[in-house]
Amino acid sequence: MRHLRFGRGAYWFAAITLIVLKFGGVMVMLSAPQTYGILHHVDTALVIVLALVVGGRFADIGWPRWLGITMVFLITLVLPLALFFAQPRIPVRGQNPLDVVPDLAWISTVLLLILLIVAGIKRSSSDLADEDGGTGADYDNRKEPTFP
Repeated sequence: MRHLRFGRGAYWFAAITLIVLKFGGVMVMLSAPQTYGILHHVDTALVIVLALVVGGRFADIGWPRWLGITMVFLITLVLPLALFFAQPRIPVRGQNPLDVVPDLAWISTVLLLILLIVAGIKRSSSDLADEDGGTGADYDNRKEPTFP
């Protein structure tokens, strides 16, 4: 896993594919509730793979891999649970307190989208070193940038 890195193209392909699969799985679960038993495991596996992809992209950027993996898990798993348990303190429009959950789910979705875009927009650290005429860093043929 130490050598798992994603350039921009591979990252965007993997991220979009995983998001489409996750969205498709959620749509199938909503339209056919009997599939929930198996598809929620697939959904969790897709989140884990997405975390690894973002971590690989962070490593390619030059940021800590664990930061990307942790941020995906916090946004997709911990934040929705925290919002669910915080919902009794949030004013509800209807009779059922669970009516507020779909409104709060957008917070996690927007944060994940921002994370994916930031990870995809940043340039690879090896690309920056090549443009700046960097010196060899003796680690996977990457170059450290040199500054004038």
